[in-house]
Amino acid sequence: MRILITGGMGVIGSGVTTKFVQEGHRPVVMARHLDRNLIRPIEDKIDIELADLLDIPRIFSILQKYEITHIVHTAALVGAMSNLNPPQSIHINVIGTLNVLEAARLMKVQRVVYTSAKGVYGHIEGDYAHPTFKPLPEDHPKRPKRIYESAKLMGEHMGQFYKSTYGLEFAALRFGMTYGPGKTVRHGKMSVLSEIIEGGYSGKAVRIEQGGDQKEDILYNKDVALGIYLACMAPKLRYDAYNIGSGEGHTLKDLATEVRRIIPTADIEVGPGLHFLGGPTHYYSIYDLTRAREDLGYAPRYSLGAAVEDYIATLKTLGL
Repeated sequence: MRILITGGMGVIGSGVTTKFVQEGHRPVVMARHLDRNLIRPIEDKIDIELADLLDIPRIFSILQKYEITHIVHTAALVGAMSNLNPPQSIHINVIGTLNVLEAARLMKVQRVVYTSAKGVYGHIEGDYAHPTFKPLPEDHPKRPKRIYESAKLMGEHMGQFYKSTYGLEFAALRFGMTYGPGKTVRHGKMSVLSEIIEGGYSGKAVRIEQGGDQKEDILYNKDVALGIYLACMAPKLRYDAYNIGSGEGHTLKDLATEVRRIIPTADIEVGPGLHFLGGPTHYYSIYDLTRAREDLGYAPRYSLGAAVEDYIATLKTLGL
C-alpha cells in the first residue's frame, strides 16, 4: 500500500498521518500550505508535497511519482470559513473532490476514503434526538442545511458514481463531533469541545452560557484516525458510507469534569440546558456503529477520560 493523505497536516489529517506512520507506513502528505505544528514529531517519516486540489495535473504527478494505491481525502474548506465564502467552498469541496476522484480513476488508484461530515444528516429530531437518542443509522434521511455539508454530501454522491461506474473503491466516513489539538485555531466556534480542554490547560477562564446538559456523540481525533486507517485496510467495503463515533452520549459538563480531574485549577463554567451550538439546526445525535464494527472492525479506543488525558499530553508534547 502507498497512501496519499490530502490535508495531511490539518486537524484531522495530521492524526491520520501519524496513525499511518505508527503502523509502519510512510505516507505522502499533500497540502496547499506547509504547517508543521501538528506533524513535527513525525516529519522525517513522511513525504510532503505542496499542491492545490484545483491543480489536477499536479495531483496526477503526485500519484504517479509515488505510485499511490490509496487516497485519504481530508482536505477541505471547513464549516465556518466555508459558509462565509460559498463559491470558494464549492470550488474546493466539490471540484477539488472531483479532481481527486478523477485522478484516482485515471491513475488506477484502488481506493479513496473520503471524510464527510455529520452535518449531511441535517436537523435531527424525533426518536433520534433528545431525550431518547435512538442510534442514528447511515440510511437516515440527508437534509444538509449549510453550504459545507451540502458540498460534503455532493462529494459522497460523486464517490458513489465513481464506484458504480468505474469500479473505484470508495467509502465516505461521517464522524461524530470531533475534538483534538489545533481545532480551536482552525475551526472557530465549532470547536467548543477543544475550547474547554485547551482553555483549562492554558489557564484561561472558559465560560459557556448554555447547553451543558446536551448529549452528543463526541469523538477524539485519534479514534477518527483509527476509523480512517481501518477503512483503508479493510479487505472489502460493503457500503458507501460509515458512521464513525463513540456510540455514546456525553455532555459539556462531563467533559469539563474530566478536565478538572486532571487540572484541578481549571476555571470552567458551563451553563445548563440544551443546544450549545445555537442556531436553528440541532445536529446532536448518537451514532449507530454497526456497519463500522462489522465491516471495518472499528471500536473506539478512547473513553472520555482517556481522551482528555491524551489530549493534554499531546498539547505538552507539541508545545501548543
